[in-house]
Amino acid sequence: MTLISSLFLGASMASASPKDSGTVTVWIQGDAKSWPAALDRANKMFNSKYPNVKVDIQYQTWGDSLKKLDAALVAGNTPDVFEFGNTQVLKYSAAGALKDLSSSKSQFAYSTNWLKGLEEAGSYNGKLFAVPYYAGSRAVMYRTDLFTSLKIKVPRTYEQFTAAADKLMAANSSNSKFSAVYMPGKYWYAAIGFVYDSKGAIAVEEAGKWKGSLDSAASVEGLTRWKNIVDKYSKADKSGDEGGQWEVFAGGNVAMSYSNGWETCCIAPQKGAFFPMPSIRAGEYMPAFLGGSNLGVPAKAKNPEWGIYWIKSFTSGQAMREIVKVGNLPNNTSMLTLVKGGNAQVAKGATSTWFVPAAQKWVNVENANVLQTMLSDIATGKKTVAQAAKDASAEITKLLN
Repeated sequence: MTLISSLFLGASMASASPKDSGTVTVWIQGDAKSWPAALDRANKMFNSKYPNVKVDIQYQTWGDSLKKLDAALVAGNTPDVFEFGNTQVLKYSAAGALKDLSSSKSQFAYSTNWLKGLEEAGSYNGKLFAVPYYAGSRAVMYRTDLFTSLKIKVPRTYEQFTAAADKLMAANSSNSKFSAVYMPGKYWYAAIGFVYDSKGAIAVEEAGKWKGSLDSAASVEGLTRWKNIVDKYSKADKSGDEGGQWEVFAGGNVAMSYSNGWETCCIAPQKGAFFPMPSIRAGEYMPAFLGGSNLGVPAKAKNPEWGIYWIKSFTSGQAMREIVKVGNLPNNTSMLTLVKGGNAQVAKGATSTWFVPAAQKWVNVENANVLQTMLSDIATGKKTVAQAAKDASAEITKLLN
């Protein structure tokens, strides 16, 4: 047993009785204040089984919640439920800081068809450590007025997508600032979708070791297609990222952008709608990076059984419907059809997703900005696609091992 795993090892759990009294402590992000009906349904369901247990919801902020959790883990005074952003879970799963929920998986609603990206985020070494909560995804946001004026139909194939971009660029050739597809050089959530669409990957595990695989033939093909989009259709900063891209869209010089579902809120005076990014394979969508949250039970939780049942209650069908009503994507594929409005097309795209490698040291790759550097080198022409991918793969291999 390692020092870190012994630090987080919790005491064995005694079975809880419906007659027991006490408090179940839940640390979730303040975003949940926007769906109070879901919390109300969850708490009522929880108290129908444990009527003498108080539910103590403590709202957290993304900026400091992990620091608070780290301190609580060391002190042995953790909440019974904790919300993670889906890219945050792996570090804690691998360290033994979370309770193994594998034996309870069947108790959770829709656990047989959770969104792949969220389930992968909450899993480590074939075990479940954090339950999918809700999701956000990306799709192509487009100017409805420009499509109508040029009689462009919503693209259903990759060829139709590039044909639409060609037509938009030709019609706006006098505008040196115009982007048919706004694609910043460091936008890795978009670019890596091209890699996975080509059946490539960021890294693969071989004989217990991780190996960067962005230099594989499939990955290079995807990166090359992405570079073609940047070169032909985008006037975005080749050394910049996607932060604030909705403001550029609102400026009137963008026809399409690869955007989060919520970005339509911020693009006035332009009018935008969505369609899923088409795959190079007919009838499929390009895999989208699935953002979102997972709910875990710390290994040192005082009331882990209560924590598990509260998560079950909060991810039940009734509560999930309330979460979807306010514009979120559900944690499962069965309920994607309930998503209405502009997000309905984003939900369609969420049936095909990708996620970062399930490597314990993945955070080192993100902290080193390996993907952003590679993409900027490709976009600016500093390196060829092949050379940039080779260098990035070597760095990823080093960092993951």
